[in-house]
Amino acid sequence: MTSILVLHIDDEPDFLDVASEILAQQSDQLKIITAASAAEGLDKLATRSVDCIISDYRMPEKDGIELLKAVRAEYPDLPFILFTGEGSEAVASDAIAAGATDYLRKGHGTERYELLANRIENAVEQYRTNQRAAELERVRALVSNIDQALIRASSLSEIKTRVCEIISDSEPYRFAWIGERDPETDRIEPQAWAGVEDAYLDTIVVTADNSPTGQGPAGTAVRKRRIATSQNIQADPAFEVWREEALDRGYRSSAAVPLEYNDTLYGLLCVYSSRSFAFAEDEQALLSELGNSISHAMHSLKSRDELRAERTFIDQALDSLADIFYVLDSEGNVQRCNEQFERLAGYADEEISDLDALSLFREEEREGVSEAIEEALTTGQSTIEAEFRTAAGKRVPHEFTADRLTDQDGDLIGLVGTGRDISERTRRERELQDQKEQLEQFAATVSHDLRNPLTVIQGRLALLQAEQSNEHLAVIETATDRMERIVEDLLWLAREQQEIGSLEPVSIDTAAEAAWKLVSDPADEAELYCDCGADTQPLVKADTDQFRHLLENLFRNTIDHAGRDVTVVVGGIFGDATGFYIEDDGPGIPAEDREKVFEAGYSTSESGTGLGLNIVKRVADAHGWDICATESSMGGTRFEITGLELVE
Repeated sequence: MTSILVLHIDDEPDFLDVASEILAQQSDQLKIITAASAAEGLDKLATRSVDCIISDYRMPEKDGIELLKAVRAEYPDLPFILFTGEGSEAVASDAIAAGATDYLRKGHGTERYELLANRIENAVEQYRTNQRAAELERVRALVSNIDQALIRASSLSEIKTRVCEIISDSEPYRFAWIGERDPETDRIEPQAWAGVEDAYLDTIVVTADNSPTGQGPAGTAVRKRRIATSQNIQADPAFEVWREEALDRGYRSSAAVPLEYNDTLYGLLCVYSSRSFAFAEDEQALLSELGNSISHAMHSLKSRDELRAERTFIDQALDSLADIFYVLDSEGNVQRCNEQFERLAGYADEEISDLDALSLFREEEREGVSEAIEEALTTGQSTIEAEFRTAAGKRVPHEFTADRLTDQDGDLIGLVGTGRDISERTRRERELQDQKEQLEQFAATVSHDLRNPLTVIQGRLALLQAEQSNEHLAVIETATDRMERIVEDLLWLAREQQEIGSLEPVSIDTAAEAAWKLVSDPADEAELYCDCGADTQPLVKADTDQFRHLLENLFRNTIDHAGRDVTVVVGGIFGDATGFYIEDDGPGIPAEDREKVFEAGYSTSESGTGLGLNIVKRVADAHGWDICATESSMGGTRFEITGLELVE
């Protein structure tokens, strides 16, 4: 048996000293404290947790029976032995009736003290056994009730309220509250409470700092993240700032438990007991375990609420989409969809669940849709255009995408994807096709109705020039040449401007020299110098026909604006931006006009068409290249084309 603290009360100090010494000799477990009156004994009982009381019967002011009744009012089961030299059957009967554990008359010799020590040990052992059984039952009931409450709770506020209610209803607890630390003020703000409170929380301030309001159990528990207690509120200096309010409400001891899960503090549980020294080691272990259960439940509920909020947000986001959103299982049945899907399909929620996706398409398109589903399941993704059949019987063209959907273990779940209404795109494509056909018809008209008369004019002009020399004929020749170039440029814009075809390796120097021969007159003094890569002759990827057209227009523009004695240099650009430049020694382009030169119809030359540089820009854009005009090293114009891809 562990040590036993005995409070011996007798109005004869000399007897107390002798009796205490003899009792201590009888058993190593007995530790004796004394009091010379009933009042002194009750005061010590209020400040010490004792295991047994020995009291004389005949004492001034309050006899042993009256003391017993006072003790039983606060401690109904505490062992109490009436040890008196003046006794009778009547006293013994009164003592047993008042709740005395035992009655023993004083006597001479150590035998009486040996018997008294034995009676004390037996009474305390029985008391502790009963206490442990009662505490165990109380603990089991408390834990069970709280566990059930945690399971049933649907919100954090319900958890906090029910925990406080259950604890405060369990003896010897009188009051419980749960609070949270405000990180800005360091105050612990109550969130829920229950029990004998009577505005207690309105009268106190509790903090988690090192000030006097942070030295109690609550502040200590928050700072040190462990259970903290005040076992005797009346005598504990750390509880001084709240003592009067606590004692007025019958609080004699207090414990604070941090509600912590995975290093996250979800709050603080504070419990108040009507008994001093109520929070023994076993009781603290219980409260710590309860704190773990409560914090785990709070964490789970918070995670659930966050997950629910996230799901709600995702659902709202999906429902706000103008596109269809869907999830299919591996058999192609609808498992989930958004409101746009439901509106178009015209089915109720219960009808959509496990709906065969193929049923939403025309018979002649189902095979293609089925193949797209299988492709996504097999390869991971697919895209298909098909007409979604609405509830109203309309067929709305959609572009459907599908991606393979797996679980955390990588096992196939099904498909997830979207469907975008492409009605407008389809209409636009039809319009573009119509425009293309019109342009092709226009090109045919230009080619036939303009070129044929122009060819006649050029032929007649040649005959006239052979017969005579006339300055008017030279002007006509220049005009017909310009008309020929305009026709060629218009035909390119109307017919030949297409998406870039296959990209092939092209030498910039070689292509530049070939283009120069087509646009320059050997009789002129214009010169071309190529130095794009010295001996290495780097190759770039380009559509050869389009690239030739780009170079021809750049050279023709240079000759038109810089004169027939212009010097043109073609060089490579390497490093962060790969490409080439074409620069000349002509008059250059004013800085304010360098962006305008690429606009259709812009020209400062009487012989220019205003289309050449626009065609250059279109070819560069189609390849994904960048082009800009700037000043050359010779004071003229420099065109830089960058973003080209070198052939390895």
